[in-house]
Amino acid sequence: MQSGKNDYMKTKILIAALIILAYGSGTGFSQTFGIHSSQNIDYEPPLSGELFDLSLTPDLSTFFNTEWIAGDILMSNGRLARNHKIRYNGLLDELFWLEPVSNQTIKLDKESILKFHFLNFQGDSTISFRKIRVKKDIFTDSVDIFVQEIIHEKVSLMISHSFYYAGKATVRTGKGAFLKDIYKGEPVYYLRLPDNTLVGLKRFNLKNLYSALYDKKDLIRQYFRESSSGKINTGREIQDFVQFLSSVYD
Repeated sequence: MQSGKNDYMKTKILIAALIILAYGSGTGFSQTFGIHSSQNIDYEPPLSGELFDLSLTPDLSTFFNTEWIAGDILMSNGRLARNHKIRYNGLLDELFWLEPVSNQTIKLDKESILKFHFLNFQGDSTISFRKIRVKKDIFTDSVDIFVQEIIHEKVSLMISHSFYYAGKATVRTGKGAFLKDIYKGEPVYYLRLPDNTLVGLKRFNLKNLYSALYDKKDLIRQYFRESSSGKINTGREIQDFVQFLSSVYD
């Protein structure tokens, strides 16, 4: 009888000790239960990068969005970081984040980002960028770049908002005159074909299109003949041509 009573007391002491240990460690049973009992909890993924001084940017006009805009960031691991203040620079091809606590600018790690989407860019909620790997020329290795997604059909259209150095210009201010580097936009258009081939074009002229899409040469020539302007220059004309290509591949 005494032995049974001693066993009962030992059991109570053991349970009490486990409860105290659980609460004292900060990782108790209740916390573990909470994690496993709710499958819909969405944990905000951390954003990684390095501090960046925006004043070091060669030309502020090379930003796609000159002001901070709320946006979502899809990470390479598939997790989504929602509603963060972001800015994209085409010259540097980098995405920047305004860290809300310190109010400092962070240049985000490109490797960790798959896509980003502006929630409201000048009234447009459809502006999205994705990371793709391209080989810019035969002398360099393939690199990752951000491109804006325009059309996602059998033939997809994406734009790299790149810039080139156009020389220097004298700028006069109240403090005097100084030389400033000038950069001009030079977008590169990328077509992703149904077989996943990626084609890069700076201009949609017959020479470039014949070279990139030789098997569709006759259809392309006919398209140019029947188009109202006989050229493909404006954004609308480019989108119309890409939709025509999608219909051809059908």
